[in-house]
Amino acid sequence: MWHKVSFSLIAERHVEELRKYFRLYAIDELALSGLYPATNPLLILHPFFYPMTKYAKRLQRLLARVRGIIGIDVADSDRISNLAVSMTHYSEAMIVPSTWARDSYARSGVRVPIHVLPHGVEKEWFTSPFQLTIFKKLYDMKKEKGLVYLLHFCWHSPYRKGLDLVLRTYEILRKERKDVILIAKFMSPDGEPHSIIRRLGGIIISGWLSEEQKRELYDISDIYLLFTRGGGFELNGLEAIVRGNVVVAGNEGSWTDYLPQFSLVETRKCPYVLKDNAIHVGKGREIIIDKAIDKICEIADNLDDYKARVREHVNRNIKDRYTWEAVGRNLAEIIRKYI
Repeated sequence: MWHKVSFSLIAERHVEELRKYFRLYAIDELALSGLYPATNPLLILHPFFYPMTKYAKRLQRLLARVRGIIGIDVADSDRISNLAVSMTHYSEAMIVPSTWARDSYARSGVRVPIHVLPHGVEKEWFTSPFQLTIFKKLYDMKKEKGLVYLLHFCWHSPYRKGLDLVLRTYEILRKERKDVILIAKFMSPDGEPHSIIRRLGGIIISGWLSEEQKRELYDISDIYLLFTRGGGFELNGLEAIVRGNVVVAGNEGSWTDYLPQFSLVETRKCPYVLKDNAIHVGKGREIIIDKAIDKICEIADNLDDYKARVREHVNRNIKDRYTWEAVGRNLAEIIRKYI
């Protein structure tokens, strides 16, 4: 709670939904070392591995004062370390956001129950109409010049997110097609990747966006580049298809739970996702650039057809399962098994 990261944002949504079903207290990880519960509660650690590592001795003593521990975490690569597996022995169950993560845990030797609970979006992401406020000029330029907008978010972890693959893909694309423009979303306004994108005619968006502004950015875009080498879920991919983007991604990874097959491309193994990480020690998947370029060009030439197929996929497979309301209901059902 004291440090805002992607785990914080997901946990806040879980807390909001769980309070519909249980009496729930949200406690900062820094309070764990002095926690003395008197009511034999169920303790949910979100994330699981970091506090288990930091407060290992204290949490062993805490086990005698709680009903049990449920761990919520991810698998960024295809295997977790023996250290991580040993930590899961102290839990009643683990909750992960994708089939990829569940398989990674099972493959690594986790023996407690592993539940898959995906992330979600607000219902407004499905119903909110197309509106233009801060990105009107970009939209007008797109319509005037007949452009196709690619979109890529890189808030952190550029290697894991595949930023280098995005840059190489865009550099080759620009030699073949001048109608394809990359919009890249960063937290900072400047850097070496920013200079490369600008030199190639791309557009940089930086800073924090509200939910409404983020939806608008997806709405003016056409193709989302989800070139990540790993990750537990990749929420940007879900947000993109919900707002009608065609998401080009690898055909192996956590995102295949929710993305349609028709926009996925071949990958190859890469030696690591997070180098020298104590938890996520396995390999990832790396998109094959030539295959990605062929797919992007095919989509750009048949954009209306692909967007119609995305809408059909969202209506059939996404809108009833991937809302925070549905996620909260499923999370409550999992927790009830251990209360």
